[in-house]
Amino acid sequence: MENDIHGSNFKNYLNLVTKKKSFPFCVAILSFLICPIIITGASKAAANGSFIQPNLCSSWSDARWQQEFTAMKNAGMHYLIIQYVAQSSPGKITITYYPSGLPNTGMVKGIPDMVDACLRNAQSSGIKVFIGIDSSDKWWNLSVYDSTWLYNQMYFDNKVCDELWSLYKNKYPDTFYGWYWAYEVDNVRFATQAMQQVLIKAMNIQLDHLTSTKEKLPFMWSPFMNSKLGGPQAYQSIWQNVLAGLRTSAGDIFCPQDCIGTGNLNLSNLTAWFSALRSAVNTKAGLIMWSDVETFEVYQNNYFSATMDRFISQLKIEQPYVDDYVTFAYCHYYSPNNTDPGFQTTYISYLNTGSLETSSPATPVNFTAVLQANDVALNWNASSDNIGVCGYYVYRDGIMIGRKQVPRLDGNTNITPLTSFTDKGLSPNTTYTYQVKAYDFANNVSDPTISIDITTASVNIISHGSKYTVSIPADANYPDLKSSKLTDGIYSSRAYYADPAWVGFSDPIGNNIDVVIDLGRIMPLQFFTADYLLDPQPAVFLPKGVKVLVSTDNKIFADVGTLSPNIPYDTLASIYKYYYTASVSVNARFIKFSTTPNGYWTFCDEFEIGNINTTGISEQNDLPQSFSLSQNYPNPFNPTATIRYDIPKAGFVEISVYDILGREVKVLVNEEKNPGRYEITFDGKNLVSGIYIYTIRSENFFLSKKMILLR
Repeated sequence: MENDIHGSNFKNYLNLVTKKKSFPFCVAILSFLICPIIITGASKAAANGSFIQPNLCSSWSDARWQQEFTAMKNAGMHYLIIQYVAQSSPGKITITYYPSGLPNTGMVKGIPDMVDACLRNAQSSGIKVFIGIDSSDKWWNLSVYDSTWLYNQMYFDNKVCDELWSLYKNKYPDTFYGWYWAYEVDNVRFATQAMQQVLIKAMNIQLDHLTSTKEKLPFMWSPFMNSKLGGPQAYQSIWQNVLAGLRTSAGDIFCPQDCIGTGNLNLSNLTAWFSALRSAVNTKAGLIMWSDVETFEVYQNNYFSATMDRFISQLKIEQPYVDDYVTFAYCHYYSPNNTDPGFQTTYISYLNTGSLETSSPATPVNFTAVLQANDVALNWNASSDNIGVCGYYVYRDGIMIGRKQVPRLDGNTNITPLTSFTDKGLSPNTTYTYQVKAYDFANNVSDPTISIDITTASVNIISHGSKYTVSIPADANYPDLKSSKLTDGIYSSRAYYADPAWVGFSDPIGNNIDVVIDLGRIMPLQFFTADYLLDPQPAVFLPKGVKVLVSTDNKIFADVGTLSPNIPYDTLASIYKYYYTASVSVNARFIKFSTTPNGYWTFCDEFEIGNINTTGISEQNDLPQSFSLSQNYPNPFNPTATIRYDIPKAGFVEISVYDILGREVKVLVNEEKNPGRYEITFDGKNLVSGIYIYTIRSENFFLSKKMILLR
């Protein structure tokens, strides 16, 4: 039963399980005698079950179910939680994964009875199943403010319970072990007592029904929390208030998500949150607390299986506060039937020895980096390891910018090679240093490869001051009154939505934001860039995607490519520059940047278009008539700044940067230059904040300007 029964909880736990008709005392004692994971549970933390989603298992055959249950048993697990067997959406029929006779329902076409298949195979495998009753899209759409809908949903869910009970309980009396209430409660929407009363009434509608119909089984629910939006003591108070009003039974299970995978919590604050929730559970007689341990992590908007070192850390941190563990979700992220078996092999090794293995993979060899347009293509040979290589970390200038990891099979339609990576979204005329490391399933990391330096091409920006049109108007609070801010060359220096350089767009429907820039004449183009704001607190998010399309007549547009952000991605407020460099130049006058929003708010700054020019020479019919040195942008900058200058005739040019005391910091240009408009990038990553002076000298021309490095 439990992996780790802690001290005083042991007797209480035995008392609880002996009261359940479906789990007599002798079976409880026998389970402790025959289960090696339970016997050794006091010395190590171990998972005892997994959630599973219908999208993974709805069409499984008996053989596939047996494979999964065998993998779970090999990992010492005894429980499976089907996340839901019915799925409701406003205005649509309720989709079921079993043959329902309820009005306005329909079974998913082309699948067998998933619930019967699961219970049938679980029974022969000795796995106990919690059945998730129903899930509704409207729960996530301000459900707590629509109590009428919520209560009616509970009455409907009661009918689902009745139907499931009549179909399966007598058929699988011991295997059909519990109910899972699939509605996930958070620490934001239920902050007030009024909201908590709505939640109490809704849950009691279901609890009372199950009790009165004698369909009551262990009843589990799995709330979550976000440390950015509240604290553990406040969440403890919410649950103490709610639990005081809930008519639960002894043996019901409060099973909070540990939220490590989503990033809502982290390993450093996990203790505070679980300690607080344990205190809340202790106020409710007979209530058990399990942990819903997240087995994934989100990196650059992609879901990866977490390496075993993090998973084991979660188990150990939570061990003093929980009575057992289930996972979200071993079947999806660690099962050898759904991903590389190295995850399970590493985990079982931990179960057998009490510690993770420590052998690091070999360093990848034959590492290469090649500039393609303004992207950098990296390749290397596969590494080796005693258990297996989980993936590779890719570094640019010592910062991890990418991760290539063994894939999961469910929902993965684009499995790319693990030994290659293309770095996009790079600044022009900049030198970058690349390395790669291999890591295994316990996150033992190899030594780095050799480092390779790549310098990107220089670019001439030709779109500043160009006219443009926008498909939807900017929000009146963050306007673009003169239709000039998106090409004026004035950059925001702050990741703050109220900075006047930003233009804010809001659209509840989520239409694309199309900015069409008119260059005035047909020109060869290759380089496209756009600036976007990430500021999570006011719900300003980066776009889902940004496409570039070009036209010569403003009527027929051709798709050129997709802009990529200058990674690495972070969750803090930041300015992101999105880049795309075409492999060959395209001739066009009108350029459309089509932005797909990722929420209600999208904030844009500059849209730029340019040419890659290895000589830095402008077109002959657009040569400057005099020397000039432009103000760097952005200003203040951190850590890079772009400086533009004009040379009207051939000659020797020197551009240098000095600190405030007049000491030379860096020489940016020191060579003969042909007439043209030029752009260079100054990188101040190794400098301290402060004022710097940059100068240009050519023949009798001399000019200096100030710039501010602000970290």
